[in-house]
Amino acid sequence: MSELGICSRREAAQILKDTTDATNLKQFNQVIYLRGEPAIKGTGTKVDQDETFIEIRSFDEIRSDGKCESFVPYYKLPWDKICGDTIVLNKPVGYVSGQEEHQHVPAVRLLTQANLHIDQSDTETRESLKSGSAFNFTRKKWNGFDLRSSSVPKPIRDRLGADRKINNESVAQNSNSFFEEATLSGYAPAGRLDIDSTGVIIFTRAGIMARRLIAPDTKIPKEYIVTVQPAIQPTARERKLGLVSLPPPNKNLGPLLRGGKILWNDTKPLDPLIEAEWLGVDTLRLVLQEGRKRQIRRMCREILGMHVVSLIRTSIGPVKLGSLPEGKWRPLRKVLS
Repeated sequence: MSELGICSRREAAQILKDTTDATNLKQFNQVIYLRGEPAIKGTGTKVDQDETFIEIRSFDEIRSDGKCESFVPYYKLPWDKICGDTIVLNKPVGYVSGQEEHQHVPAVRLLTQANLHIDQSDTETRESLKSGSAFNFTRKKWNGFDLRSSSVPKPIRDRLGADRKINNESVAQNSNSFFEEATLSGYAPAGRLDIDSTGVIIFTRAGIMARRLIAPDTKIPKEYIVTVQPAIQPTARERKLGLVSLPPPNKNLGPLLRGGKILWNDTKPLDPLIEAEWLGVDTLRLVLQEGRKRQIRRMCREILGMHVVSLIRTSIGPVKLGSLPEGKWRPLRKVLS
């Protein structure tokens, strides 16, 4: 069902679980139908891998003839029903894409009402906000976060550690338990962008959208602007992993465009990059479909002999960074720009 674009795997599993051995299907908002018959045998239901006659029907609206309305797949829903489901953030350095770990701050903490960026010409977002139903902000308690940790960049420590008045109670800077500003509720990152990089990262509350963006077989191109300088020698971590030398600094992009190279400690060859070009003496523009962990940084060091000074992701498919300021977010627009 996920591959057919009907819903995410998690959503399908939940529907099957809810309707297992049900005798009165009208009590459920969503029921999975296989070849016209309700699938009520739970998550163990077997289907052919080429099966396409699968649908979800909703019983919350009964027509005059007594029949139920057919479920509308996500990609066929009208825009006004899904306009607030996916947002774009310009992630700064110092924030991790996923959950808080190792005293690093998750980028989801930037999805506050104060950080919402609306261009003067963005009438679509203004109309969504007027409806009052597009976004839901909730205030969450953040436990066990040490603001004195040196691993947290000082600008972030200063921002998170400022005294706040919440429910008439002062929250001290060194407190290990505090409430942050209200953030968007129910959104998860669709993909990752490492802590040292900036640029486009997408958050969504739609499971099917997340799968389309991060599935292993996705072919969505991503564009990066990379500033480099000659690498002097392997880092201590690289030497510990067994990488004893780096190639001389060079500007030959042929190996990146041809693909086939295997990075240190990897087993799978690199796919060819879609585009690779030098924009200046020390600036690269790279477009690729793969998304391995720290792939661009490793390619630059192990193939070009170059160390990445800065890395900006400027687009994911048709979703472009544009004029979105660093640390700000905006909803995905119907007409992408």
